[in-house]
Amino acid sequence: MLILHSTVAKGKIEADLDSSVLPSGVNWIDAFRPDQREVAYLERTLKIVVPTLERLSEIETSSRLYRDKDHLFMSMPMIVRAASGQPQTSPLGFVLCKDHMLTIRYKQIKACEDLQYAALVENGRAGDGPGAFITLLEAIIDRAADELEKINAELEILSQSVFGTSAVHESRGPEQASSDLRRQLTHVGRFGDLASKISDVLLGMSRMLPFVTSEAADYLGADQRAKIKSLGRDISSLNEYETRQTDKIQFLLDATLGFTNIEQNNIFRILTIVSVVGIPPTLFAGIYGMNFKNMPELDWSFGYAYGLAVILISALIPFLWFKKRGWW
Repeated sequence: MLILHSTVAKGKIEADLDSSVLPSGVNWIDAFRPDQREVAYLERTLKIVVPTLERLSEIETSSRLYRDKDHLFMSMPMIVRAASGQPQTSPLGFVLCKDHMLTIRYKQIKACEDLQYAALVENGRAGDGPGAFITLLEAIIDRAADELEKINAELEILSQSVFGTSAVHESRGPEQASSDLRRQLTHVGRFGDLASKISDVLLGMSRMLPFVTSEAADYLGADQRAKIKSLGRDISSLNEYETRQTDKIQFLLDATLGFTNIEQNNIFRILTIVSVVGIPPTLFAGIYGMNFKNMPELDWSFGYAYGLAVILISALIPFLWFKKRGWW
């Protein structure tokens, strides 16, 4: 599907796929899962070779950033939501020249679908290729910032769950404690995965900006150069913010694993106490269970009660000792 954005028309512009020229005023073509006919139309009208999904997915810089005559070819990873709601990455390709920009994507990317480009042009944005490129990057940066803010808010809630007074001091059963720790580990892992994907997005943009500044120097206006520098500063600040969040996620992960070890130690301590408390009664029961001929206790009238009392006292003494030491 091709979505054509124009500086003079709002909404979707229909393209004649049999034509050899773009409609008037179009300077941003958004290609979403283009089929063979649409690819042929783009290659015919733009005089380029449209990158494939495999080419956009390559990770080396020479494949992500290169120039072919007057067109700049770029790609970067973008965050998309799977049907399960889990974040995934999908490549977003750019083909930029002086008059227009082509974006190629194979997943639904909110920044591309929600951007009202014509309205922004009416408010003073440049209606050329670099103008479309800068406008789209602004939308991507805004969404990345929103995602980081959401992660920060959820990390605050998770931090209260891990270190809050109720979580630390309340008495919980082993099953409840295990369930809480498993839930916290799941949240920490989910936040860490999302933060790493946002870092990939920011890294992709930070590589594209210097490339555009140098390779498109002939047709970039002074205001566009200033805007690209401003975008670079925004990306740097978001990178620093993301780094601090990653450190906090790692801290919460270490703390959660530490509490897991404490819970496991508590279980082993209880098992140790039970086993130690059971040793003396077992010893005395074994002694009086041998039934030797010369055992004087066998002839006592209260021998049975005496044996039971010894077994009970031998169990109480280590139990009370552990209680006094605070192990119980």
